[in-house]
Amino acid sequence: MCFRPVPKQGVIIIKLMAVTDGAHDTADLLRILVKVHPYVDYVQIREKNKPAGMLYQLCKELVKEGLPSYKLWINDRVDVTLLLGLQQAHVPGHGLPLKELKKQYPNFQFGTPVHSLEEAVQAETAGAAYSLYGHCFPTASKKGKAPQPLSKLAEIRRHIDIPLFGIGGITVERLAELKALEIDGAAVMSGIFSAKEPVEAVKKLKEECLRLEAI
Repeated sequence: MCFRPVPKQGVIIIKLMAVTDGAHDTADLLRILVKVHPYVDYVQIREKNKPAGMLYQLCKELVKEGLPSYKLWINDRVDVTLLLGLQQAHVPGHGLPLKELKKQYPNFQFGTPVHSLEEAVQAETAGAAYSLYGHCFPTASKKGKAPQPLSKLAEIRRHIDIPLFGIGGITVERLAELKALEIDGAAVMSGIFSAKEPVEAVKKLKEECLRLEAI
């Protein structure tokens, strides 16, 4: 699978990644994701408080319910990824070393967060499939912490070739700012999973991505 889309000439395609927020029980999360995944390009399971066995059962059920396995990126739990037979995972900053993972599993794709140009260049050199930069805008999940400057995001985009996603406080209204920076995608957590109607929220995000692609 080629992670980075091949855009039409002059067109910036914004991919959507839904990132779970750890605030739902397994049954509720399964219900939401089954309805949400058709409107996003990737799903990142970021459930730090759920044990490995529970994550395994959740992801197994998601695939059974129709979520394509290539869309599914599990945060941190490479062991669960391997047991499920997936070919991709997201490695957090405090997680296993990306360079060593690529040596052991050269055919796997690993995404990783970055907060600076130096980290982004190092991630690309180590073989990352994509970089996730944030937080881009004020967000309730990072109360009291100032967002990372968008100027850094623009600088990173100019210096790396792997896909670059923005995360943190992303709303429908802010997608245009990300497109202007020519990044590849938006990773959305609270904008979907804290919404009263997650499906309606993700539909609006997708519609805006398609609208921006057309202009």
